[in-house]
Amino acid sequence: MTIHKSSIKNKSERKNTMAKEQLLRKWQRDHFISELNRNYDPLINAASLKVRALEAEAIEVAEKNLADKIGATPIIKELEDAIEMVKQKMSKAARFFRTSKQAQKKDVNYKFNEKKFELDGYGSNRIMPDDCWEQIREWASDFAKAEINKTPEGKKLKILEDNKRVSYKAIMEAGSPDSLKITLNKNLKKDGLSWEQEVKALPNNKETLN
Repeated sequence: MTIHKSSIKNKSERKNTMAKEQLLRKWQRDHFISELNRNYDPLINAASLKVRALEAEAIEVAEKNLADKIGATPIIKELEDAIEMVKQKMSKAARFFRTSKQAQKKDVNYKFNEKKFELDGYGSNRIMPDDCWEQIREWASDFAKAEINKTPEGKKLKILEDNKRVSYKAIMEAGSPDSLKITLNKNLKKDGLSWEQEVKALPNNKETLN
């Protein structure tokens, strides 16, 4: 049996053409990613809001408990009392220099005319009560978030994010749009979603008016 070169060439060309048609193009990949976001983002955003609300409450409780547990509460109270005492001493010094006999003869520095004193400003050599509470809050936040991840709300958010990531990976590694649709529809069903959506008819005017 004689096989002509032209026949082999035609079969090869048809095979290459079919292969090219089955490959996922960039615009198709972008479309799939856009649809994936449209399906998952509302669910993930709603779950994230619930988790953040729980985290805010948990951090507040954890902050107080942690401060008491590690013995930071009395230390911070001592610092607050010391700062208040310093402000009182500054006020006393200002009053002394402002009302001294020398001040009546010569102008006093404007600082001594102040009535209220604060220890404001930032510096690496200055530790304020707010610095202490910020550190406590940072430690408590890590603990609270770890605990929230164990709640039903935290677990739901993680599952949604993980499932979306799996589908995104499938899109990036897919070679055929048809097989990808099957995979995505199967994945989304696990989260109560559907890749293939039916077109719905609008209600007629009579139904709308009634």
